[in-house]
Amino acid sequence: MKSPLRVLLLEDNPADAELILKALAGEGIDCEAVRVETRADFLAAVEGNSFDLILSDFSLPSFDGLTALEIARAKAPEVPFIFVSGAMGEELAIQTLKSGAIDYVLKHRLTRLAPAVRRAMEEAGERAARRAAERSRSEAESLFRALFDQMAVGVAVADLSGRIVKANAALEAMLGYAAGQLSQVQLAR
Repeated sequence: MKSPLRVLLLEDNPADAELILKALAGEGIDCEAVRVETRADFLAAVEGNSFDLILSDFSLPSFDGLTALEIARAKAPEVPFIFVSGAMGEELAIQTLKSGAIDYVLKHRLTRLAPAVRRAMEEAGERAARRAAERSRSEAESLFRALFDQMAVGVAVADLSGRIVKANAALEAMLGYAAGQLSQVQLAR
């Protein structure tokens, strides 16, 4: 896990914010936290910074956690979002998870926060690795297609049954086929 962890903390109570950060520090999670209380400040922070994690209270005087989650999913969908709230019923907790929160931790059970953060960061790392692998695969596939299509030498790819599944323009021209017609040809065995 990255250290220090850049955390956006949506919390209106400074004492609760301090308890949350102490709970993480006590479990060896080093954080650089930016605390905000209002929708405008939250929106500005999400749009103007790069955070590793968002921790949010659910009930705020002028803003609610579900709206914050909605904003975060739209503006920073890759950043894990965990609710840290004083009271949250089971139905509300389920609703937050369905809406995209990674977890929720009750403020009177802050011992659950560090494991939830570690799991969220591990899952975020795995998602980032999958995205990077998919990008690499896509780039390699695009490069292969460009090379295959632009080669001056005629090349074809056949499946195990001997049917041509792809042929480049050079081979089609060499054999006198129109574009795409070679894909219908069965090679002799």
